[in-house]
Amino acid sequence: MARTGLQIRNVNHSYEDKQVLHDVSFDAADGKVVALLGPSGCGKSTILRPIAGLITPDQGRIELQGRDLARAQVRHRKLGMVFRNFALFSHMTAAENVAYGLAHLSRPERRQRVARLL
Repeated sequence: MARTGLQIRNVNHSYEDKQVLHDVSFDAADGKVVALLGPSGCGKSTILRPIAGLITPDQGRIELQGRDLARAQVRHRKLGMVFRNFALFSHMTAAENVAYGLAHLSRPERRQRVARLL
């Protein structure tokens, strides 16, 4: 049996007066790929935002390997998300765009990682 890496329990979130997430719960086992499917506006991106730490849910728990992520800083989550319509920072080079997400590394490590990735 695969160990559960990510647990989402009864997550609720509203934007102003519109509830977008209502008691969302699911598990994502370590090493498995999970797909969120549904029509536009159903909450796929909205559930990813609190997982990544971009928003705080109104209610519910988000745990990664048993650790509550509610108070974890974004940089310590080791999670991220890629939007379907991604955007690059137009004022930055390709290397600077890649390096942007690697701020937790030292400058030499960042340069080395960017060179390897590109």
